Amino acid sequence: MKRFLTLCVGLLSFASFGQTLPYTSITSIQYVSASDLAACNDTSAYLGDTVMTYGIVVTPGDVSEVASGSVQGGHRPFFFLVDTVAQGAAGSFRGMECMGVYTNTQGQLLPLPNVEYLLPGDLVKFTGRVGAYNNGTQLEAIDGNSLQVIGSRPVPTPAQITVGDLNDPLRVNILTTGEQWENAFVEFNNVTVTEVIPFSGNRISFNVVDGNGNKINVSDRFLAQKLSSWQTVNPYSPQTTGSFVPPVPGTFYSSLKGVVRHDGNGCLVGSGSRGYELNPFDSTHYVVAYAPPYIANFERDPMVPTPNQSVDLVCNITDFDGTVDSVFVYYSADTSLLPTQFTQLTMNLAAGTTDEYEATLPNQPLGTLVRYYIQAWDNEGNVSYYPTTPVGQAQPNVDYYTVRANGAIIQDLQFTLASNGTSPYIGQNVTVKGIVTASTKQHDLGFLYIQDAGGGPWSGIWCVGSGITQFFREEEVLVSGTVEEFYGMTRLNVSSISKTGNRMMPVASMVNPSDSAEKWGYAWEKWEGCLIRLEDPAQQPLVISQTNLGFGDYAVSNQPNAGYWNRALVLAGRQSATSFSSLYVQLVTNLAYDTLDGSMEVSPIVVSDTMSMTAVEGICFYGFSNYRVLPRNNDDFIGINVALDSTDLPQSTVGMSHPDALVVRAYPNPAAHFIQLDAPQGSSYRLTDALGRPIASGQVQSVSERIETGGLARGSYLLLVEHEGLRQVLRITLAN
Repeated sequence: MKRFLTLCVGLLSFASFGQTLPYTSITSIQYVSASDLAACNDTSAYLGDTVMTYGIVVTPGDVSEVASGSVQGGHRPFFFLVDTVAQGAAGSFRGMECMGVYTNTQGQLLPLPNVEYLLPGDLVKFTGRVGAYNNGTQLEAIDGNSLQVIGSRPVPTPAQITVGDLNDPLRVNILTTGEQWENAFVEFNNVTVTEVIPFSGNRISFNVVDGNGNKINVSDRFLAQKLSSWQTVNPYSPQTTGSFVPPVPGTFYSSLKGVVRHDGNGCLVGSGSRGYELNPFDSTHYVVAYAPPYIANFERDPMVPTPNQSVDLVCNITDFDGTVDSVFVYYSADTSLLPTQFTQLTMNLAAGTTDEYEATLPNQPLGTLVRYYIQAWDNEGNVSYYPTTPVGQAQPNVDYYTVRANGAIIQDLQFTLASNGTSPYIGQNVTVKGIVTASTKQHDLGFLYIQDAGGGPWSGIWCVGSGITQFFREEEVLVSGTVEEFYGMTRLNVSSISKTGNRMMPVASMVNPSDSAEKWGYAWEKWEGCLIRLEDPAQQPLVISQTNLGFGDYAVSNQPNAGYWNRALVLAGRQSATSFSSLYVQLVTNLAYDTLDGSMEVSPIVVSDTMSMTAVEGICFYGFSNYRVLPRNNDDFIGINVALDSTDLPQSTVGMSHPDALVVRAYPNPAAHFIQLDAPQGSSYRLTDALGRPIASGQVQSVSERIETGGLARGSYLLLVEHEGLRQVLRITLAN
């Protein structure tokens, strides 16, 4: 009945559209000349135009799976068409992606009526605006009548192409041969999985190469590649969860099908974009010829051992096209060794099982970082690893843990050896203590962050979930929850949280926003979730070096007009589904943010390049491929040359000192020729510059120690004091 109603709507609407918009074929919309493609320009000649076209549906409407916070219902449907020429046969420039949403008169984004009922072979008329997303051409609906089903045709079949038609071995898009297949239904033969890429906690993609090493990413915009942990967002989905079993690196597909999307990388290496990617939309699109053993259900007990505890490793290993031949675990407590130099242990079958393998790692001293990985071979000589390791990589990837006296600390959750910054505890339920550095209270950031006592690299984490609104800055809290990755930002999804009754001033770690060495190679990953202080170590003032970098970001540096590597981003005035900055910070990029993404609680002031300050404090946040600082309120701008409103931050009533806090005193501060350090006898101290480079060190011989500073340059320094396992960090300013 619904299909019949859609047809009726289409017939009634035909006249209104048909009289005003001439027919434009999909091939015409998609076509780009050879000369433009050779110049790395793949823009449609119709970009920005509103067109009417006909096409045959390739992808069912109930299998798209893209969550969206901006579309009513939380799902952004989309589908693919092929041109009607030759009854829908695949060919050059004949594919088109259509967004299945429109904006109503109230400005709301809604799914197109009955878009989820589309079936492969449906002949449709579509009226929309020609748009582009990351270089991929797409049609965007203009209203609720943009889509009409008007008949049926044979179900489209894929075009046989090679990965090398689309991308090179570095996954750079080859426009001259690849653009014709953008948005087309295609098939590859004989490709090998090289790496599996988990992301966002419950999603996965993987890369495959052809026989010449040309590489493409296989992505998950359809139900076919959603994991069992994925809760479907398409209300018409045939399943409530995904069911995809990820491949193992080394898996060989005799056939792999899907639609081609474009994530343009400008014909350059290192842009971070995927180039052309493949999106399978049916479980039959993956045809495996052979595969290495599959390692699943890995468990480590305990997750965070004490020095007196050994560690049990257990996992299930199966081989779908043969038998498991041998399984080993390799481990090391020596951080100087390469993985191929680790100690080998045999993993044996657990008694009474056919696929459960187990081994025990010996106990290690307090503070030891233990690295390990598992290697499984099948009867045909195929090998797989846990954690997964890309084919051809010289050293296996490793899992790891640190031996602690009383369970995990926040540093354990954040510290990562993975190049993508993923926590080693992702998906695990953990309990940690931390000091509140930002809260949901009035005149604060609006989001809860906690940090290990003493601060430092890897020490902070974002907390979301239930019961997080009752806490103030400086309070120590005990938090239990699940570690997850939110688009590259590690956070803790809280299940329970309580105050311990202790209170401690959080330490802001010093970061030089103008030093390229501090940013190179995602070096700021260690500050993610931490309270940091952007400050020049030589006390040069910071200036607004870029006033508007888009999406609310501006930049600070010790030099005007500083480039990417010599500046730090600052974000304020935005709270939305993708932005999580303070509404109590006046300095923003545009007055529109007064009401655009939440209502600002202070009067906005547009930043200018005449503004300068001594330092900026805030939480380090990662999103949209950039690290940025989120000031919590106006007080986080230190020594700024413009008048800002006062922000009366509510204070905690908890008055007890933190039992793990080391009570020390350093004076005078600012200092000139010396610092007098009062601390327990036998305490060790280390004075470093703001970049962590050692300046002086020693021990407190009585209860007070004089540290000479007369030969040091003026600026900010850090004084780290330790005694019997306790630690305190003080910021020292030298005014020489």
